[in-house]
Amino acid sequence: MRDESASDLEYLGNRKHVEAAERQTQLRIGRLAAGKTGSSAAVRYAFIARPDPSDGPPALARILRGGGGRGGAVRLKLYLSLLWLSRGQDSPVHAYPAGQLAALIGLPGAATAGARRIQESLKWLESAGFVALDRRRGDATRVHVLDDAGSGRPYKDAGALSARKPKGSKVSEKERSKHYYVQLKSGFWSSGWVRELSGAAVAMYLTMLHEQGNRVGESVWVSPRIARERYDLSDETRGKGLRELVDAALLTRSSKPVPNLSFFDERYRGRSEYTILPEALDRTRPASFRFDDTSHRDPFAESDDLTGW
Repeated sequence: MRDESASDLEYLGNRKHVEAAERQTQLRIGRLAAGKTGSSAAVRYAFIARPDPSDGPPALARILRGGGGRGGAVRLKLYLSLLWLSRGQDSPVHAYPAGQLAALIGLPGAATAGARRIQESLKWLESAGFVALDRRRGDATRVHVLDDAGSGRPYKDAGALSARKPKGSKVSEKERSKHYYVQLKSGFWSSGWVRELSGAAVAMYLTMLHEQGNRVGESVWVSPRIARERYDLSDETRGKGLRELVDAALLTRSSKPVPNLSFFDERYRGRSEYTILPEALDRTRPASFRFDDTSHRDPFAESDDLTGW
């Protein structure tokens, strides 16, 4: 009779090899896509935060939470990927197979279960007004990227609309400000972070980029109240996301003293502030990618159709 413990070890070894092969595929596709886009993803402020305190939840929180079901991280990573592939375009349309999109964001079993999760996410994004789908029998679904606020209107390039206009232009500063954006570097995909980070970590990274604005290198503080009121993110999402980003060395954490409430209050009060490391997405690799043994390589991985990138 075969030793069950030996069987378990064999299963874990095979699983490790498959996961490593999938990571390598994600890296390869991410780099191919980065070569095509040649840029970062433009994510509008209005996607991340409420423009006005009286507004409903911003798109980021809506996508992450969905209807209360699962799959928020996949939806968020997929839509950010579509924004990345749409950089510099108006009314962009993409026809990548679901399996390729699954591989791009690092879903396990990209050609099977991963592809199904992509299709489910696209259906949700369509119902919420973030994409329009043109389904064609026997061919990849054509994905029309729509306004990243979820209005259902065609997507317009944020860079062109937020650029300074010539003197005398009829476009007001207020109108331009609606299209201000943060830049999510291509390393998010080409260095594998899209696979490694949770939905909470991705949401908090975008939140920190928004809070930082043009103050690159300065520390940022996002209190639980601000996370709820400005970004509609829960205390759990805030805490989990920030811890993960610090552990991954994408943020650094420091404690800053807070003034005492009165002269007689001698208790130390501090708050945690965070600093984004601007180049970390490009130069840092998640630990799981440091796997040098190539004997596990999936014999079918090299034959993947990557020409679409």
